[in-house]
Amino acid sequence: MPTPPAVTVPDRPAPARVVAAGSLALSVTVVPAFLTGALSRRIGDDLGFGAGAAGAAVAAFFVGAGLLAVPMGRVTERIGPALALRAGTALSGACAALVAVAVHGWWQLCLALFVAGSAVGLVDTGAARAFGDVVPDGRHGSAFGVKEASVPAASLLAGVSIPVLVDAIGWRPAFALGAALVPLVWAVVPALPARHMPTGGDAGGRAPAAFVLFAVGVGLGCGAATAAGTLLVPAIEDRGWAEGDAGLLLAAVSVASIAVRVAAGRRSDTRPGGAWRELTALLAVGAAGALLLAASDAGAAGVVGALAVIGGGWGWTGLAYLTAVRVGGQRPAAAASVVLTGLSVGGAAGPAAFGAIASASSYRAAWLAATVALVLGAAAIAAARRRLDPPRARSQHPG
Repeated sequence: MPTPPAVTVPDRPAPARVVAAGSLALSVTVVPAFLTGALSRRIGDDLGFGAGAAGAAVAAFFVGAGLLAVPMGRVTERIGPALALRAGTALSGACAALVAVAVHGWWQLCLALFVAGSAVGLVDTGAARAFGDVVPDGRHGSAFGVKEASVPAASLLAGVSIPVLVDAIGWRPAFALGAALVPLVWAVVPALPARHMPTGGDAGGRAPAAFVLFAVGVGLGCGAATAAGTLLVPAIEDRGWAEGDAGLLLAAVSVASIAVRVAAGRRSDTRPGGAWRELTALLAVGAAGALLLAASDAGAAGVVGALAVIGGGWGWTGLAYLTAVRVGGQRPAAAASVVLTGLSVGGAAGPAAFGAIASASSYRAAWLAATVALVLGAAAIAAARRRLDPPRARSQHPG
């Protein structure tokens, strides 16, 4: 009887490479939004619009991500994580290239950013699937923490280096350089199996209303934290700080946010049952920081408040993905899309709402509004936990 031919089974990629691929893909995919924000004055001067229109263009990116997050999650469940990561970065890169060569008006910029935002849905949900397939359960917190830390890290790098770069080459070549990063992502993303996941129902077979409540909590927290980052420099300047000092404070709190995202993820891996508690605790820390900024003048209290509201109040996004994916069962991409929807809606609406409050009343009123939003976000997530993660289920997974 002839011996059947040997079947070659592809090696499972190293977890570190999968985490690096997801983090790099996310960083590259959000480049169009970061560039538009960092170069808004130059782009507006060239295309003929002001700061308000530039903010609306950036909001279009988040609107695209939020509206299409769930459909993109379904696509990821069908095509697999590797193709989702590559397709998402390719779509974002194509939009960046389009901005570089073909955008000559505000509405064209908004359309390109809307489409680029939709690519985040493929990348975020692709990373969630890849982590679920390859990264050991006891390292999921660290994986999501590193992935989410890549976003403020990329933003910080863009804010520091892009203005210098653009002085030499102009804003359109900067978008072209962003598009040129796509092949790097494709080279890093490993081959991953496109396992067909169950379709239909909600993300994990649990109460859809509870996932909606979770997304609402995420959106409130994200809106407040994003607004805090947007308002921090002008609010501190309004209290007498020099522009350079305010910028240094923003850089410091951005570094704090990066550190908290990584540390919170690692901590959730070593403390069973801690992810939900840490998520709500960080939102509470953010609320305390916003309240301190509302109640105090510039000085040491302002520094502490800024560190708390951005470092803590914006350091929980990895935990949000982690908790959603853990209760999402066999559909991690669908669960991740719920978080992305909340983050995107909050990222689009928060700065506009709180900026309007600051303009109509004062920065103190805006910080108070941020405090309320962070408290309500923590309460909504705590309420969702009672439906999504009942006591008997908590003994079945570490978060």
